[in-house]
Amino acid sequence: MIRRTWGKRQNHRKGSVFVEYILLLTIVGIGVIVGLVTVRSALVSELFDLADAISSIVI
Repeated sequence: MIRRTWGKRQNHRKGSVFVEYILLLTIVGIGVIVGLVTVRSALVSELFDLADAISSIVI
């Protein structure tokens, strides 16, 4: 009886740890995507500024 109850408890614990890891990976994944979008926007803005500076030198 005790072994059966302990086995069920262990399986439940393993499942809850798995769910926690999935939630953590989801949050980290969303953060990485948002960070990459921000870096992309900043890079595009800097490249446009550089293009304007080069075109003002040439003309």
